[in-house]
Amino acid sequence: MQVSTAGKDQRERALTNGAWEKSMDSSIQEILGILEDNVKWWEQAAVTCEHAASHLPTGEKEGWLLMGAVYRERAQKHTRLVEQMRRENNAAHG
Repeated sequence: MQVSTAGKDQRERALTNGAWEKSMDSSIQEILGILEDNVKWWEQAAVTCEHAASHLPTGEKEGWLLMGAVYRERAQKHTRLVEQMRRENNAAHG
């Protein structure tokens, strides 16, 4: 009887762990989706600033170019974060 109870406990833990892992996978995919959307928005903000800067006189242009560079850097950071999270997630499941 002892073996039967231990086997049942292990099955219950495996089911619980499986449900938890599935929930985590879903959450990670949602987070990655948000981060990927952020990359697009940061890139679009950089392009918008650069475009606006091209129509401004010297003295005003530099501030807009700097803001565009900051947005582009932010996009790159998000891209690296997405890549890192994908690698780690794949390694955990591979």
